[in-house]
Amino acid sequence: MKDFEVYRDDRYVLGCEDEIPYLKINGEKYRLTCHPYEPCLYITDRNGRLTVVHNAFDPSDVLRSFSKGLPITSVTGAEYNAPDFCKMVEYSAGMGSITISDAEKVFGERAKANDQNKRDDGDKKPSASAGRFFAPDSVSIIENDPFYAVSANYPDNVIDCCLVKNEAPYRGVDSHWAALMKAALRIIADDWELRLDAGKITASRITPAELFAPIDESSNELNYRKAFMFPPCPHGYTGADFKRLNDVLFPNGKDFLEIFKWSTDWSEYFDDGSEWWGTLCLTVYDKSLDRFAVIMASATD
Repeated sequence: MKDFEVYRDDRYVLGCEDEIPYLKINGEKYRLTCHPYEPCLYITDRNGRLTVVHNAFDPSDVLRSFSKGLPITSVTGAEYNAPDFCKMVEYSAGMGSITISDAEKVFGERAKANDQNKRDDGDKKPSASAGRFFAPDSVSIIENDPFYAVSANYPDNVIDCCLVKNEAPYRGVDSHWAALMKAALRIIADDWELRLDAGKITASRITPAELFAPIDESSNELNYRKAFMFPPCPHGYTGADFKRLNDVLFPNGKDFLEIFKWSTDWSEYFDDGSEWWGTLCLTVYDKSLDRFAVIMASATD
């Protein structure tokens, strides 16, 4: 098992190092292991002090699930995402020997209710402080698609677009986040710095009508159509060209699209556009194809 992280925010880092799962809480590292025959989670601090959480989780299984974008469920029926798991471990550390029911008291009444399933993640605005996890196995880059061939006919188009396949059950904005990070590594990493602070990247949901909205000449705001039609250096492409690209990008039409518009202060990629022309960062999930189009733009003259 290679070293990796499945979750990071401003308080926690959850991952695996030297084949041992771990959780860092404000920089302090806890080893996470388990009993081979009994479902006990062992939490060991830097001084060797051990906490045993009975009827809990195998941490290797936990990391495997989170890396695929999947939640985990305890024997009590409570469903966890990565922040929940980190919170439970932090609460339990130092208690000696407890049960999972005792550990889940940290969640109050929510612990027994499977509340996570009741959240409408697709309508939720990501919190500026919640943090999100990047599950590398939950998405993959689509290397070959007719869109790329059509796009090659427009070499002066300043919009970058990367197609990303969903490889796990769709989980609303969390899946959009994974697609954004996967595409950003492809679009940005070779030429610009990723100033990635997951807790500061926010998004809002927009409609297909807003995505394809006409250009408002009275507004300085950059939208998708304006980014294509009016880059800093004119290229002469037309509305028919914009339609041609999007007909192949979204071949089954607009009715299957779910879109998030993301903030653009998290990479040097956006610095040029921030000067005056504008910046754009969108993730568009096509339910009919189970794939994302990650659309980014930033340019100057």
